[in-house]
Amino acid sequence: MSGHAGNAGEQRETDLCRVVAESAAVVVALYPTGNGQRLKLTSERSGAVVLLDATVLDALCHLTPERAVEIVRARTEDTR
Repeated sequence: MSGHAGNAGEQRETDLCRVVAESAAVVVALYPTGNGQRLKLTSERSGAVVLLDATVLDALCHLTPERAVEIVRARTEDTR
């Protein structure tokens, strides 16, 4: 299981949750870096991984529902 490692100062990623919808499943983990923590998102369908810092997460909080739909639509059209 993920969590803090036994060595002092050494950290490992910590699984937080799994988010599932009809057409997607994503594992969310807390990922330590030299510049602070990031959220690590892993697509179970494609295996794609992204690390998001607080600045990116804050920007996502300001997306309108319409803009979020545009982003999802663009991604799903790319995979057809």
